[in-house]
Amino acid sequence: MARMRNTVSFCAAFLAAVATVRCDSRSAPIAPTDAGTVSSGGGGAQPDAGTSIGGGGQQDAGSGGGGGQPDAGGAVAGHDECAGLGPGTVGQPSASVAIPATDYENWFPGATDGSGTVALMMTDDNFEPSLRIRLFHPSGAERGAYRSAQVTLGEAIVGQLQGVVVSYYDTVHARGELAALDENGSVMATTEFEGIPWWPIANDPLGGIVLVQRQHMPPPSVVASYDERLNLRFRTQLSSTERVLELGVDRQGNSLVLLDATDRYGSGKVGGIWIDHSGNAGAEFLALENVPSPPYLFLTPRVGNGFFAARNPGPPTTAAWIGQFDAMGEGTAPPDWLMARPVTRLPVVRNGRAYAVIQAARLDAVCHADIEVVAPSGKSCGTAAFPADQSGQFCAGGLFVGSDGTVVGGRAEDASPGSRTFTFRWWTGFLH
Repeated sequence: MARMRNTVSFCAAFLAAVATVRCDSRSAPIAPTDAGTVSSGGGGAQPDAGTSIGGGGQQDAGSGGGGGQPDAGGAVAGHDECAGLGPGTVGQPSASVAIPATDYENWFPGATDGSGTVALMMTDDNFEPSLRIRLFHPSGAERGAYRSAQVTLGEAIVGQLQGVVVSYYDTVHARGELAALDENGSVMATTEFEGIPWWPIANDPLGGIVLVQRQHMPPPSVVASYDERLNLRFRTQLSSTERVLELGVDRQGNSLVLLDATDRYGSGKVGGIWIDHSGNAGAEFLALENVPSPPYLFLTPRVGNGFFAARNPGPPTTAAWIGQFDAMGEGTAPPDWLMARPVTRLPVVRNGRAYAVIQAARLDAVCHADIEVVAPSGKSCGTAAFPADQSGQFCAGGLFVGSDGTVVGGRAEDASPGSRTFTFRWWTGFLH
């Protein structure tokens, strides 16, 4: 029987860019783990040890409040706010990996960690195991793999300073589960809880994760925070029984929960609740207005603190930016520079000092997918063009930027009836 599934958002964006690939869910046998075909290249600077922006990475001291404000000192007369932010020349990828797969498997970039390990993730509905993860060294050598023991739903993965954290719902035992994996795919810690992990989990830039644990019965929901080894930091029950729409953690470790507040405030209204890094929740406030139904929302952290908010129906529709939030504050209008860039993903790069505007692959003289680096003020610091592959009249593939600044490009193509090949290449630490 077919089941509904949620996975990390890059799956939709990645597969939508490939005309011959379907992000569907069908039942089929799964082949044993294949070593794949690996080739190692040059290029791609290595990130500095201990300075990753993901996982345990600390933000720069004095970072501004975001939302169009430059970093501290960025607007000083005679100072180039783009100094050290602009992208370098895109050379040969650090590595390229080809993964043979059945017609039922969907492989996509899941996360990177602070050492440049690339975690590729696969979901396959209605088969056990339904979740597989393969981890690769920056050179392209496979470090290890992980697979769930049971059939799962709602899978998500986030990078840490070391390794990754995986979340899913175990359908056999009817419980939520978390697993912390090192860079070799070995399980460092696990934990389980009653209820269903609401997707997606949010990466805590100070280390660890935050997620919403939906109960089997109707709300209220619980927001739980765990460190990198899945030790519980806090477990806070929301005061509201409203449906959770989105969860984010800003670069100072503050969590923002967005709620469907139609009954409280009226049609098209969204409520918000802030929770600090110690688990203390504030009162609900009116966060957003005039949000069409259904309210597909997402939050992306700003440089410094706070969030940008967008309504995103999903591919092929681009996101519409509808607000921003200072840390522990109420919403205001998004900055003009962001409104002029209708993108669906806006990762913070350059050790927490800039934004990466990821653009869809397109065909000019050749196929390419671009990443524009933007200073907190909105000033463009340059654009890097990454090679994409032409498939008929389309440019196939999409780009993913990991927490350490590694850029991963991927594409899929049908190999033969019932099979296809996923090819990934990456530039380690390119936007570190």
